[in-house]
Formats: sequence, C-alpha cells, structure tokens
Amino acid sequence: MTHSLIGKFAWVFWLLYIAVIAPIFIFIQINVSSVLNESEKAKIELVTQTLKPIISTYLTFDQQEMLSDTLRTFFQNPNILYVSLTDANNTVLFKQRYPHSKMQETITFSTPVIDSITHQTQATLVISYSNNFVHDLQTKLFMQLILLSLFALLIFSITYFYFQKQFFVLRLLSNWMGNYSIDKDTEPFKNNNTNTEITTITHSANKMLETIDNYRCQMEQINNELEHRVENEIIKRREKEQLLVHQSRLAAMGEMIESIAHQWRQPLNIIGLAIADINMKRVLGLLKDDEIEKNSALINNNLAFMSNTIDDFRNFFNMDKECLYFDPVQPINEIFALLSEQLRYANITYLVHQNCDKEIFGVVNEFKQVILNIVNNAQDAIKSKQKLAGGKIEVTLHCDEYHLYIDISDTGGGVPSKIVERIFEPYFTTKLHNKGTGIGLYMSKVIIEQHFEGSLTVSNTEVGARFILAMALRQP
Repeated sequence: MTHSLIGKFAWVFWLLYIAVIAPIFIFIQINVSSVLNESEKAKIELVTQTLKPIISTYLTFDQQEMLSDTLRTFFQNPNILYVSLTDANNTVLFKQRYPHSKMQETITFSTPVIDSITHQTQATLVISYSNNFVHDLQTKLFMQLILLSLFALLIFSITYFYFQKQFFVLRLLSNWMGNYSIDKDTEPFKNNNTNTEITTITHSANKMLETIDNYRCQMEQINNELEHRVENEIIKRREKEQLLVHQSRLAAMGEMIESIAHQWRQPLNIIGLAIADINMKRVLGLLKDDEIEKNSALINNNLAFMSNTIDDFRNFFNMDKECLYFDPVQPINEIFALLSEQLRYANITYLVHQNCDKEIFGVVNEFKQVILNIVNNAQDAIKSKQKLAGGKIEVTLHCDEYHLYIDISDTGGGVPSKIVERIFEPYFTTKLHNKGTGIGLYMSKVIIEQHFEGSLTVSNTEVGARFILAMALRQP
C-alpha cells in the first residue's frame, strides 16, 4: 500500500497527525498548567494586596470581629483552602480552613502585613490554595482534544475509503493499460464507478487504445507495402548492378582485346617475315635445313608468346568469385604485362614501388579489373595531353597497422576541378565518340568499398591525377 498514491496519502496524514497532536498534548501539559497556576496565584495575590491595608487598620484599632469577617472573604474563592494570621509575637489572631475543599496538592505562600503609619510589620498572613481547577481544566482540554482528534480520524477514514475506491479503479485501469499488447486484441475497460472524473478517464483510455489499434492496423498495412516496395527496389537495384557489372566487363574486354591486338602485332609481323623468307629462299633454291629450323624456331617462339597472351586474357575474365588472401603486387604486374605493348607504343613508362608486403583478402580478378580501369584512364589522359611526348604511370604500395594503400599517379594533367566530384558517378564520362561507357570508375569504387572494405578517392598533383585505394587488412 505504501507504494500507491492513497497509501502515501495515509502515511502523510499519520505523520501530520502525530506531528500536530503530540505537540498540543505536550503544550497543554506543560505550558497551559503553568500559565493557569501563575494566573491563579496572581489573582489571589491581587486580592491579598487589596485586603492587606484593611487588615492593617483593623489590627491597629483592635477590631477583632471585623478582622475575622474580612479574612473570611478569602474563602469566596473556592480554591483557597486555608487562611491564618499571626502577630509579631507569633500569636494566632485568625485561623480557618475551608471545610468543603478537597485536600489535594496545595500551594502555600505568606505575606507580611505592614502598618501604613509606622511601617512596622504587624502580622504575617498565610494562605494555602489548591490547583484542582488546573487539573480539571487540563482534563477538559484533553477530552476536547481527543474528541477533535477522533473527529479528524473519522473524517480521514471516510475520505480514505472513498478515495481508495476511486484509486482502486485507477489501479485496475493502469494494470489493464500495462497489459496492453499490440500483438493481441484487448477488450475495452469496463467499471461500475459513477464518478464523473473516473468515467472520463476510462472513456479517454478506451478511446486512446482504440486509436492505437487503428494506427497499428494502418502501420501494418504500410509496413507490408513498404516490404514489397523494398523487395522490388532491391531486385531492380540488383538487376541494375548486374547490368553495370556486365557492361563494365564488356568495356574491359574491349580494352583487353585492343591490348591483345597490340601484343600480337609484332609477333604476327615476325611470323609473316619468317614465312616470306622461307618461301623466297625456296623459290631461289637457297633454302637449307638450318634456315628452316631457324625460322621454325622463330615462328614457334612467337606463337608461344601469342598463346600465353590468350591464357592471360582468359584468366583475367575468369568468372571465379573465390575470395582468398593474395599479394596485390602480382596482379598489378600482370596488368602492366598485358598493357606493356600498348604503353610502349604510346611511349609511356611505368614503375611499381612495393613498400609493403601485406596481403589483402578478396577476389583477385575484381582487383585486377579495378587496376585495369585506373591504368587505362591514366593511359588515355596521357595520350590526350602529351600526344607523342609520352608520359609516366607510377604505382606505390604502403601500409599501416589496419590498411593497405595503393597510390596510382600519372602525368596526364589531372582531373578538371569542375568534374572531380562526379568522376565516380555511373555513366559519367569525358571521353568522346563512344570511347567510354562511364562505368569503369563507378564499378571500381563499388568493388573497393563493398568487396574490400575500403575506399577509392582521387586528387590532383602538379602533373596529373592521383588515385588512392585504401583497403582493410585482415589477419589470415
């Protein structure tokens, strides 16, 4: 009960009751009795001081009968129990006890009677009085206080039980609301309480939960619709990503075919010249066995070179998605090996600086596709800017405790500041005449961020562009 509001109210009442009633009882016991005693004493002393000049006069003129009558006037106060008058020689001149007074606790005081002319002490007046009336008055006050406290308890009890009934309904309502769950139906709260406020609160609670149920139904419907929309959007996004990946690989395949064409141009020329040499010497009759062997070896060597180029091309476009730990330097060198003839023909040199021997985790061919896209863009930038002067592509690998960084810089003049923010957008390209699809760098960024837990950024140097690949290092 102490945790409920009505219980706290009861505790507060009892504390206030004790805090008020107890001091009142103490006050009556100590202060009121003291005040009444002092008041009674003052009243008797006032009467005494009034009669003392009269008593002195009667003593002077020896009016014994008048003296006795005067002293008997003290007993008009029912609380005075005893009065005596003794002269200077200790002779009792008057002595009388009030016959109807109860002998209980008494208070006695004495006062001298002074002759107004000679200022000599004529006699000593002794008065004894009782304080029974103080006890009676205290008893009456106690009884009235008890009646008042009982009345207060009665009012509190009526109030307590009334409000307890009201709060009991509120507690039931609170429990009903606490047991409410959106996963199950809840019956409206019902009560027989006729209190207007309680009825209003009950009606408001039922209305509120009814509104919540309506919102719940609406939210369930909205959630179902959102789930279908999200599923459809995910499917569409996957289809678009697959299309982008396919387009990216087709674009890379076209660039690789161009690279193979450059790689095959010189071996085909050598093979053609060797066959022409054999035919010419056969016609002239100068063909010898050693010439045939020499030209056959030359043809076989160039055919082997062309075959290796086809193997490299096939491995690059292998659809194997197996993730593994690999040294990034090897696929970088393989890319430059495939592009070496193109780079040589464009008078472009390349350097690879390995300042880190850590391995990264992912799909090797996806990593190759990223490097190929960036190197091809660097090659195109150098060709468009330097014409026949050539240029340089430099790759630097370095790492810290958590990441491997690959810096790929070129001397192609850099990325214009007005498009640097859009360079990784899909289908955005600066190449003219359908030479670019605009998805190479976009797919490169997607691969690095989603498959290698890293980032791909671009900035400009004094002579060209600088792409930075940051990839997370994993412990095998």
